[in-house]
Amino acid sequence: MHLRPYQTAALQAVRAAYRQGHRAALVVMPTGTGKTVLFAEISRLAKGPVLVIAHRQELVEQARAKIAAWCNDVVAVEMAHRRDFTRPDGSRPKIAVASIQTLQKRLREVPREAFRIVVVDEAHHATADSYRAVLAHFDAHLLGVTATPDRSDRVPLGEVFSTVAFEYDMRRAIADGWLCPIRSFLVQTQADFSAVRKVAGELRTRDVEDILTQELHLAEIAAPILRERGNRPTIVFAASVLHAHALARVLNERAGCLVAAAVDGATPFESRAPVLDRFRRGELPILVNCALFTEGFDVPEIALVAIARPVLSRSFYAQMVGRGTRIAKGKTDLLVLDFVPSNCRHTLAQAVDIFASADPEVQERARRIAAEASAEGQAIALEKALELAQQEQEALAATVAYQLKQRDPFASVGIDLAAYVRRSRGGGERASAAQLEYFRKAGLPVDAVAQLSSQAAESLREALLERKAVGLCTPKQAKQLVQLGVDPRNLYYDEAQRLLREKRGRARTDAEDFGPAD
Repeated sequence: MHLRPYQTAALQAVRAAYRQGHRAALVVMPTGTGKTVLFAEISRLAKGPVLVIAHRQELVEQARAKIAAWCNDVVAVEMAHRRDFTRPDGSRPKIAVASIQTLQKRLREVPREAFRIVVVDEAHHATADSYRAVLAHFDAHLLGVTATPDRSDRVPLGEVFSTVAFEYDMRRAIADGWLCPIRSFLVQTQADFSAVRKVAGELRTRDVEDILTQELHLAEIAAPILRERGNRPTIVFAASVLHAHALARVLNERAGCLVAAAVDGATPFESRAPVLDRFRRGELPILVNCALFTEGFDVPEIALVAIARPVLSRSFYAQMVGRGTRIAKGKTDLLVLDFVPSNCRHTLAQAVDIFASADPEVQERARRIAAEASAEGQAIALEKALELAQQEQEALAATVAYQLKQRDPFASVGIDLAAYVRRSRGGGERASAAQLEYFRKAGLPVDAVAQLSSQAAESLREALLERKAVGLCTPKQAKQLVQLGVDPRNLYYDEAQRLLREKRGRARTDAEDFGPAD
């Protein structure tokens, strides 16, 4: 087994961060790119004991199995009745995985220096009070790994981690072939969320549940899932426990056989396990859950993710989509079904939003393109939607730049030279040599200002002095900016200077890039 190139780069970046004196480093990699493999390799190479912390039983077991296989070593578990590193004899394993809930209760039994490195899986949880208390206990280097560093409660991870050692985004992972392409299909429903309130960063669950458990809306969601599924292993994210079980019922009724089962956090692990095993083996086509498998549920074959609930948080939405982004034999892409309500006063997350690095205007255009394709009955690849949106944005920018260049550059900063010339046609004394020299230095065209009367020239000079007094850009700057396709109307002198330096620097770089080879 070997690390992928980006995993090797992440490993080197973490080592470099520790060498630079950072005690707490964060790695951001999308779901399906092998975060567990990364910290398994770090555990294998570590010069002392390593502790991995997870927040749910499935994640603890999954991490233990992967690390053990990668390191070819026994991995201890501290969770519930298991006490693999709080043994009475005081012996300590090299690698251990523990649940945060168990660690909280047994922290006094674990020495501060028991581990050299503490790894937080799904590190976006690390700002919670439960994690902070545990992490503060250990005198160790800290490593956090997450796919979604932005939190819905807006608490920055920088409060726990001093540096982002490495970041690998989803678009690059798809382009590199490590994640599968994603297609989006938006399904318009009659659900009305206009009166639903927002609580703790999401729409109030009870209000959403009351709407989505109505038979009409259950049918609106079930029908497209069954129609689009084909042979795709499917995971569905429901709004609540009641909604999950109601949706599974309707899916089975409409299919005429058992195609779906619902599981939730209240289902005992012993009862969940057989259902999950059947889903993994392909015996159960559709798995419906309520926020249970947003993290760490690893079934690469999943090829359809149905977001059957409204979601406001981009990171929460990305975690759901991430359940289907892994590559698998025979799998060509991931289809994401988004169910769009007829009315909602909040902006809901959609598939294109998982590419958080995209320009907001490009992202908004991609949303529209995806909606138009869906209205025509077509799913669209997210990369294609973003590419088309980027092309639209660039075409618009080029049009705006062209229009700017056709304008009188001085009119754009409130200097209507033609009006001053018209006022001077009555004759009178012409502009003095001193006035003309002032205008020349200001960047105004000499042939135009030479037609001004002395009175009109003085009026224009006062207007320029007023602009200078409030710090606005000069006519000379305005002329240069318009030629570069920048609207200078509301720019101040310093802003104009900075923009001109940037534009000139970029032009020099481009010239060097395309210049003759040495």
